[in-house]
Amino acid sequence: MNSLGAVIESIERRRKTLEVHTDDDAVVAELRRQFETRNVVLVHRSLGSLDEAGFVIVRDTDDEFRGALGIDQFRALLSPRTHPPWKLAETEQDRSELFDFLENTLFTSYSRRQMLATAREIEERAWRISSGSLYTGFERARAFAAQREVYDRLGSHGSLAVTVFFDDAWDASVPEGVTVVTEPNSELGEYWFVVFDGGGNELESCALLAEERRPGEYYGFWTYDPTIVRELVSHLETTYDIG
Repeated sequence: MNSLGAVIESIERRRKTLEVHTDDDAVVAELRRQFETRNVVLVHRSLGSLDEAGFVIVRDTDDEFRGALGIDQFRALLSPRTHPPWKLAETEQDRSELFDFLENTLFTSYSRRQMLATAREIEERAWRISSGSLYTGFERARAFAAQREVYDRLGSHGSLAVTVFFDDAWDASVPEGVTVVTEPNSELGEYWFVVFDGGGNELESCALLAEERRPGEYYGFWTYDPTIVRELVSHLETTYDIG
């Protein structure tokens, strides 16, 4: 791996099928709009004699079953709420199955709000484990400034080591426990990423990586795959001389 873009290219080759089981044509039309620019094939199946709202199944490139969710749960994934990581850790709602559902599936038109909500899922895991290393790429310093309060708390939480990246200068004080890495005119200005190494437990490792291909629109994926997370950590630590 020689760039962040190379990781996204590897995920592009993993096209998935989304089976929508419902008799509600409005739901099918809504999901087609949501997924018309995603790297998935959407297939509509009738419920037949089943008396329920419907459900969605994801199959991978080899047509293997990857997971299923009810229509209502699936909509919650597509329109997530944003909360600070410590609030997510306190909620009784189990969002893990929602986040797992589209792991390693490309999204191609995420808004900043959707990106922030997805990033919070990874920050929440780092908060809950409270050890290991969290690497976050904000693209630009002003984006980090907007999240300064969150990273003030993350940097001083347990033994968690926090490193933030962007491609322009940071001229304010650095939050306690946070390392700032900048490199002008680099890939850091093009990618939003949040990578957590799991704090010594690969089962807890996770990452989000997306490229801003148009202003405010992101193309990328999230993953729990320890191999992909290790590759991202290695790339960041060696390319930017940290660790």
